[in-house]
Amino acid sequence: MLPFRENKRKPALWPILILLLTNSCNYSDVEVKEIKRVKINKFDSKGVEITAILHVVNPNNYKVQVTKTDADIYLDGKRAGKAILLQKVVVPGNSDGDIETYIRADFDNGSLSLLPMLINAAIKKKIDIRAAGSVRAKSVIIGRKFDFDETHKAQF
Repeated sequence: MLPFRENKRKPALWPILILLLTNSCNYSDVEVKEIKRVKINKFDSKGVEITAILHVVNPNNYKVQVTKTDADIYLDGKRAGKAILLQKVVVPGNSDGDIETYIRADFDNGSLSLLPMLINAAIKKKIDIRAAGSVRAKSVIIGRKFDFDETHKAQF
């Protein structure tokens, strides 16, 4: 007969670690307080490039990064195309300040009719830009999707 062995395994620390991590990761929504400025930097026959300066508040202790966008850009009410972020957008932890974003919208087929409107807007030095859709943001382990529909008067 084999001698009886007492199981001397240490208790698993995973449940305790997960509990601590989830309790310490209380997430508060990042909030866009104000769209300060929208500017058209460049337009050509293929699309338009836009800079937007947003006043953003992140009450969390960790940075939040925009990982994906699914938004449409409209110029004076006409659909121009899908918004594409030209560089990463990272909101620092415990921040209350301005974030500069760079966006490109490539014209859809048939959106070339927007060129005369853009030339007219360049003469007037302003145009209404609407962005509608969603953005996906992620912190260390938490991800959220935010819907938005914003209109702003842009300058050339």
